Amino acid sequence: MQTLGEKLQEARQRLGVTLREAAEFTKLRTDYLQAMEANQFESIPLADVYRRGFVKVYARYLRLDDEKAGADYNAYHSTRVVRRPLDGAIEEESTFQAPAAPVSAPMSRDTIIWGVMGIAIFALVILVLFM
Repeated sequence: MQTLGEKLQEARQRLGVTLREAAEFTKLRTDYLQAMEANQFESIPLADVYRRGFVKVYARYLRLDDEKAGADYNAYHSTRVVRRPLDGAIEEESTFQAPAAPVSAPMSRDTIIWGVMGIAIFALVILVLFM
């Protein structure tokens, strides 16, 4: 049975397209296309959702069923994913701390009054100049 990468490579060769041409048309990097054709999806340093999307884009370009290619990718990838337990038995210390929300200083009454007066004076000057 052919692997997903072999199917992609065979389809590309059948169309007579080089990797460079495929990369230019799909806007995917040439090294990503090479990795997909070599079944080295984990060498693409992006999140799984991007790799799955790239497979579908490339398959669609090669006139293959993109949904089937996505399913093939899922089948291939699901055997290589290390699952973490969901029960919370393993607690990890989180070193991430959300940044504190910036504290904005309240505007004083005088600042608001001067701002409104400045806008009114500016409007009057514009009105006088253009009338």
